[in-house]
Amino acid sequence: MDDKNWIWIKNELAWKINADMKYFKDITTKNEDLGKLNAVIIWRRTWESIPSKFKPLSDRINCIISKKLHTESLNSKIDDFVLHFNTFEHALEELDRKENVENIFVIWWTSVYNIWLAHPLVDKVYLTEVAWDFGSDRFVEFDRSKFKLVSQSDWQEENGIKFRFMVYEK
Repeated sequence: MDDKNWIWIKNELAWKINADMKYFKDITTKNEDLGKLNAVIIWRRTWESIPSKFKPLSDRINCIISKKLHTESLNSKIDDFVLHFNTFEHALEELDRKENVENIFVIWWTSVYNIWLAHPLVDKVYLTEVAWDFGSDRFVEFDRSKFKLVSQSDWQEENGIKFRFMVYEK
């Protein structure tokens, strides 16, 4: 997000940074127990914004949240690695029962981030900060004072966009 917590424009991320996508993949696939996988909980619109060639997100359990799922938008069969849930709470309950899940990540629409950030299960936030004013149309209400900054990369630049990776914990 940028310094004003803006993140989306016209239903897509406001920037395209390859290093950010690599960081996201590294963080969401890394786990300590090789017998387990991480899960990503994804809102349907976010799922639909992911290019087809990247669906499902590899080496992760993909949990798609939608009250009305358009199965053609899945672009993959629903199996042990692509799951559909009607509510966020139901996804959390099911993932909690699975013995092969190590970590749960949320990649979602801004309004749900705002709810999720206040959720008691959130103990860590991985954030890409972008030094650019994109004039986005969606922002996240992330109150950094409620978290402790535990790591921060140096500023990097790609395609004229400065960015850095930050990790916050409660």
